[in-house]
Amino acid sequence: MKILSKIWNGFLDILGIRRNSKYVKNYLNEANMRSAVFMSAVVFVLEAWLILRQTHKYIVPSVAALETVTFQAVFRIIFQNTSNFILLLFFGVAMFVYSLQYLSSKKSLSKMIIAIVFGGLSLAVCCLLPLEFQYGSIILDATKTTQPKVIYGIFKVIFYISVFLFDVGIIFASIYRYKGGKRASLSSVMVISLFAFVCLMFGVMVSYGDFISTRVFYDAAGNKVTMNDAQHSFAYEHKQIICFLMFTIYIGCLLIWNPLISIGVLGTLFLGFYLAISNVVNLGGRRFPEGDEVNYLTFFISLTMVCISIYNQRISEAKKDEELEELATKDTLTGLLSFEYFTLKVKETIAKYNIQRGDSVYLFINITNFKVYNDQKGFEKGNEFLKTVGQIINETFKELALVSRQSDDHFVVFSANQNIEEKIKEIARRVESQDADVKPSIKVGAAAVYNPDEDPHYAVEKARYAHAELKRMPSNKLILWYDDKMHDNYLMVQYIVTHIDEAIKNGYIKAFYQPVVWSKGRTLCGVEALARWIDPKYGFLSPAKFVPALESAQLVYKLDKEILRIVCADIRHNLDNGLPALPVSINFSRADFGLIDIVDVVSSTVEQYKIPHELLHVEITESALTNETDTLKNTINRLHEKGFTIWLDDFGSGYSSFNVLKDYDFDVLKLDMAFLIGFNGNEKAKALIKSVISLAEQIGMKTLCEGVETAEQAAFLEEASCGRLQGYLYGKPLSYEELMKKIDEGEYNLAKKMID
Repeated sequence: MKILSKIWNGFLDILGIRRNSKYVKNYLNEANMRSAVFMSAVVFVLEAWLILRQTHKYIVPSVAALETVTFQAVFRIIFQNTSNFILLLFFGVAMFVYSLQYLSSKKSLSKMIIAIVFGGLSLAVCCLLPLEFQYGSIILDATKTTQPKVIYGIFKVIFYISVFLFDVGIIFASIYRYKGGKRASLSSVMVISLFAFVCLMFGVMVSYGDFISTRVFYDAAGNKVTMNDAQHSFAYEHKQIICFLMFTIYIGCLLIWNPLISIGVLGTLFLGFYLAISNVVNLGGRRFPEGDEVNYLTFFISLTMVCISIYNQRISEAKKDEELEELATKDTLTGLLSFEYFTLKVKETIAKYNIQRGDSVYLFINITNFKVYNDQKGFEKGNEFLKTVGQIINETFKELALVSRQSDDHFVVFSANQNIEEKIKEIARRVESQDADVKPSIKVGAAAVYNPDEDPHYAVEKARYAHAELKRMPSNKLILWYDDKMHDNYLMVQYIVTHIDEAIKNGYIKAFYQPVVWSKGRTLCGVEALARWIDPKYGFLSPAKFVPALESAQLVYKLDKEILRIVCADIRHNLDNGLPALPVSINFSRADFGLIDIVDVVSSTVEQYKIPHELLHVEITESALTNETDTLKNTINRLHEKGFTIWLDDFGSGYSSFNVLKDYDFDVLKLDMAFLIGFNGNEKAKALIKSVISLAEQIGMKTLCEGVETAEQAAFLEEASCGRLQGYLYGKPLSYEELMKKIDEGEYNLAKKMID
């Protein structure tokens, strides 16, 4: 049964019985228009040649033979010999230009005007149809001529009518297309259909006329043979039936709609024309040779098979293109617009509806708790949930809205700026109702259209920035609007991201050093390197601005590598010049661990400057240990193997501190300054600090406390056996030059022992 079903489905596909998608229909229509460009060009060239030929062979000799040359006589000669060719020449140009207009993605006033002009000229020639009767080219009265000529006259009248309808149709279609009408409209189908019909009628008219026109022939020896003698002969016939066959090839092979339509049209045409020319012999004309009857049938069958083959080839190409377009224009998971196609449609929408500032809004929608949902429900359920959320958003924003899944659980919307907050509340309510346990919801950043010419990528980034600000707020707000203050911050972020390479190249990035002292004796035992950016445009940039911006853009590794290089260069300078070489600790961002091989970077830089490994301490922030556990453990182990000391920075700032002590092997524990907030009068803080220092000592870790600002704090930490102290009490971060000057002037007493 499966084999039979497969055969049956294949049969349906071959004959085009299955319903095609809108995309495939449009593809076939455009393919027909591309073919029409070629066909109309051939018609134009052929008719131009025939006009020249007729002029040279018939018109010029006939005019020369006139005893009295009058306008009426000359016009009659020209009309009788070239009217059909002139008609088709204008017809061909009109179709050629309209085809180009149809295929063009841009409006073209010139193409519309040219199509209308030549369609109008062809229409004007059609209006000369009465002259065909006056000059005897068409005679429909059977009492005045033979029946074949009456039939020929009927064919010619139908030809004129079809050209007339085509001309009217192409004028209308050109205007409709210029006004922004749909390409795959009824008007375009009508034009291409009438174009095909005109070509076929011309072929029928010429070929049929050939069978009834000439009554005297010559055999191979040059002997004259009359029609009566030739009626039953296979040797004597004209070959203008080729005109009919040529146009059927054109129409059958170049204009493809559906195999059943092709078979029906070609079958009717071939059968009707065969019956017409077969009947000519009974009316005194030439017979249709028996051999040509076989060829005629064979030609029809072959042409039909070619049509079916071309149709299926085009269908195959159309479906492949449709699949590629689906991939390019739709998100494969949710079926929403792909982000790049979304931005393209936004531009088109803004232009089409003349959207101005404030009329519409960009929304960046993020699902909260999606990671929890994914972990609990599994990957497949997570994907289903994303589809559901996409559908909810799409259903909520129905009118003049575009919806896309940008990535992961992030959706973007371009919508009319109407009832936005109410719609966001509705989406949040429906999303939350999807799971009572996890309670997923949404957070939304919104940015109104500021400038119609603004790049949608840029506008979406503003909405994303508002969303990022909202996530940092300890509130239950669902939506945050991008404002002027955010805009200033956003511009700064963009400046930082786009100028980091320039800042590194030109030396705007500096390493500042904050002193670290032993708690016993308060002698200088090292420094922490901190990044500073001194910009020629903005001056001193705060690390609170440029570090998060670079982390978000995944460019912070460039900053950290530059600070490492500067530190190693400064240490090398001191070693080469007999100056104090202090141990320096460098803090790597947690983003670095996924972007670079820190061990390789540190090792290669240290080797480049030939720095003793004990002079460089690597700080890892506690927050970096929440992800990529195996990667971090491997990194720490490799650094230890190469002789580097590893510090745990900001201990106590997170919620998994004691797990960190259990799972990782650090040399120094650096207490976060938060421990010292409210130090005075807070006995709990003092007890906790003592306990942590004692715990660190028991598991073999040294300690350092940052944020020390008062002598009282320092005295307490010394009493609690904290090994190192760091804070404004002992100095703010200093430039290399300032640090060395203070050491040289004796403001800092150097410890005799720098390393534990």
